[in-house]
Amino acid sequence: MPLLTLAGVGKRFADGGKTRWVLEDVDAVVDVGGVVAVWGPSGCGKSTLLNLMAGMMVPDAGAIRFHAVNGDAIDISTASARRRVAFRRKQIGFVFQFFNLVPTLTVAENILLPLQLNGLSAQRGDALARLDTLGVGECRERFPETLSGGEQQRVAIARALAHSPPLLLADEPTGNLDGRNATLVADLLWKAAAEAGSALVIATHNERIAARADAFIELA
Repeated sequence: MPLLTLAGVGKRFADGGKTRWVLEDVDAVVDVGGVVAVWGPSGCGKSTLLNLMAGMMVPDAGAIRFHAVNGDAIDISTASARRRVAFRRKQIGFVFQFFNLVPTLTVAENILLPLQLNGLSAQRGDALARLDTLGVGECRERFPETLSGGEQQRVAIARALAHSPPLLLADEPTGNLDGRNATLVADLLWKAAAEAGSALVIATHNERIAARADAFIELA
């Protein structure tokens, strides 16, 4: 069952007085509960594509449609900025490449922030329990700057899944890791997304990780 469909999607940016198409004519389907890898070398537009899926940007060509989940369908291509923010807050979890944890909040406060924004305080226990599942339960009262990179990454995954979003987007979560640690992080993502019932789209230049997905989008 399709969760997200992309049809003929393109995105362009101004570059030295000229227009450069970063993405052109991208077609893809993300199924409910499925795993899709966005694969390609650095600079090929992987992060741009994830930002488009999340509604942080709108395409300059084509259409991106999020199908009805809990009654919330949206055409990201034409929705207003306000509508896209409301959609993203409820339906998307995003694991950023550099974590983007709020430095003035503790780990627990970072995790609970998406629930507060969505009025889902009843899910507080489940969200904090995911820290234990990811092996960082003892870090609840610490601040992000006191954590190792690996710990911050696990906290970022827990935060992205706090509100059990239908779609989890992960932007190069293994980009700076060696092979063994990249595999461990991929294992965590796959397991955490499956337990939350979330579809996973992971941007990567790691061919081995891309090969684990149900399908992949290859960007040149």
